[in-house]
Amino acid sequence: MAFPLEGDLARFDFAEVVQALHHSRRSGLLRLTRGLHTKQILVEQGRLAFASSSDPDERMGEILLRRGRITLQQYQTASAALGPGRRLGTLLVERGALAAGDLVRAVVDHSQEILWAAFQWSEGHYKFEEGGGHPEMITLRMSTPEIVVEGLRRVTSWSRIQRGCGGAEARYRVAADALAIAEQARLTPAESELLLVLSAGGDWTVGALCERSALNSFEVCRTLWAYRVVGLAVRGAAEALPEDEGLDLVLED
Repeated sequence: MAFPLEGDLARFDFAEVVQALHHSRRSGLLRLTRGLHTKQILVEQGRLAFASSSDPDERMGEILLRRGRITLQQYQTASAALGPGRRLGTLLVERGALAAGDLVRAVVDHSQEILWAAFQWSEGHYKFEEGGGHPEMITLRMSTPEIVVEGLRRVTSWSRIQRGCGGAEARYRVAADALAIAEQARLTPAESELLLVLSAGGDWTVGALCERSALNSFEVCRTLWAYRVVGLAVRGAAEALPEDEGLDLVLED
């Protein structure tokens, strides 16, 4: 399935746009916009490397304060010194509020938090610009399958999950290269066991997998959606090849 470089998140789910970038191995800047808020995601050869956000609640200082990593006084003092070319993290290190090693972890955590929030967006606009990003000193080291599976674990919208997995009668089978992808996805034991059931062979309905899994039915449906997006499983009966198009996601110019 081909995805345009620009589109509506109500039509093209963020998880599937991410997977399309992964397959296309493109580099550039993915911009998400919803209302007054914008997220910018640096993409390097199809890998999500860094994320930033205009949402005040998603700034690094607020996240560090919320997690108890810095005090209110440290936050206010560093914020007051912000200026052109002066990042909050560097100021916190200079003032002894964070160790240099803690800053690296904080930058990574910050990017991850912005990405996890992006998976919650069911509406808005996305646009990918080739070569539009700027290099960052600290980047994410997570594989795309791991990011997608973890991001979709956080989705709680049943309408999105039901649409993503296809409903109780939808059929799934394991993908040919599932083992290699599973090694990158960092599955939980229960998720791995669901994949083993699929690996037993044949087509399984979503309803039958719900009965066999240690996961509850909601989690099974959400997990199957993630498996379909990252290419761990194929939806549709073996003879229904058009249903497999979701495994070959690419961005079209």
